[in-house]
Parts: sequence; structure tokens; C-alpha cells
Amino acid sequence: MRITKAHKLMATAIVTSMVMTMCIVAPLSAQSTQGMDQVSTQSNPCVTTAQGVGQSMTQNSNNTSSQNTSQSSMIGTGTDNAGAPLDCWLALNAHQSHWYKFRYGFNPDQDDTPDQATVKLSMDTSGCVNFEVWTQDRLNAVQSGVTDDNKLLGPVGTGSPEYAAIERDSTSDKNQNPAKLIWVGSQTGSTTFYVVVKNHRDFACTYRLSITGFSVSFPSNAK
Repeated sequence: MRITKAHKLMATAIVTSMVMTMCIVAPLSAQSTQGMDQVSTQSNPCVTTAQGVGQSMTQNSNNTSSQNTSQSSMIGTGTDNAGAPLDCWLALNAHQSHWYKFRYGFNPDQDDTPDQATVKLSMDTSGCVNFEVWTQDRLNAVQSGVTDDNKLLGPVGTGSPEYAAIERDSTSDKNQNPAKLIWVGSQTGSTTFYVVVKNHRDFACTYRLSITGFSVSFPSNAK
């Protein structure tokens, strides 16, 4: 009988130890998984849906603050870290800018005529954001206060509302889609262009940018 009781006590102690171990390991495992989910979410700046389309700007504003934290490492804040556009919808906080760059190539010995580069931007709210196209020379001129006919040099171009057939009169201002902006350009020379997306509004906006063209490439920021 004493041996049986001893065995029961040992079995009880083993079971108790196993239960305590499970209680300790389970929360740690859950925390570890939760942490991985947070890292995975923060490393992706893209809005998973076409956010803002049919949604309130209040929801946009609440969601954008955490998204822009992760965007800072992937989306340029100036010429030094500007990169290629991401193929997705992105959130842009009030009075902030995102920077992108692309290389335009033209070889007069091989190319008969320059090809067009096209920059397109779609936004969730009409007039919420705009974009400008710059070269480094233009940016340097602005910083140095260089003028042309007593006027400060501006960007190479800006986004204009895309054509949309609404009225029969093709010259009507109504035949424009203010939620979609476009810029098309070309030149007989190679250079790097910068595209700056700006939000001048007091609320967050969501947009999608694309840069295409036969002569367009995206140089790496690696040094």
C-alpha cells in the first residue's frame, strides 16, 4: 500500500508539472506568433484593398498613422532614397510627400526618335493629391534661387486630369477625370527624373502610382 501511494504521489506531481509547463509555453508561443504577424504587417506598406474608394476619410486617417511608420523604410522621403513605385495602393498622411525616381534613356546612335515616359496616378478622393516631375538640375536651381525671366524654375511637368469622354465636345473641361492624373514626356537625352507625390490636404489620402515606358528603368539605391 505504501508503494502504491508513493506511485500516486509521483504521478500527481508529474501531471502537475506538465500542466504548469503547458501554461507557461502556450502564452510565450502565442506572443511569438503575434509578434511575427505584427512584423509581417508592418513590413508591407500597401493598403490591402483600394482603400478610400467608398470609405470614409476618418477610417483612412485612423489607419494611415501605423501604415506610414512602415512606409518610411520603403518609400522615399527625398532624392537620396527615392525608388521605384510600388504596384499597390498607398496611404499618404496630410501635408506629406512621397518621392520616386526613374531613369530615362536615349541613345542618339541607336534611337531614331525618343520614346515616351508615362506617369499615372489614381487617388481615392478627387483632388486629394498631385504629383510633380523634376530633374536634379531643376531641384538644384530652385535651391540656389536661379530664375528664368525673373521667375523661379519649376518642375519639368505636373500631373493633369486624365481624359474621360463625358461630353461630345472633346474640348470641354468636363471631359476630365480629376481622380486620375497623367504626365507624358520624352527628350533627346538620358537623365534621372524624380516624381514627388504631394498631399496638401488636412486629411490622409490613398493613391496608386505607375511609371512606364520603353526607355524607362529603375536604378537601384544601393551604394
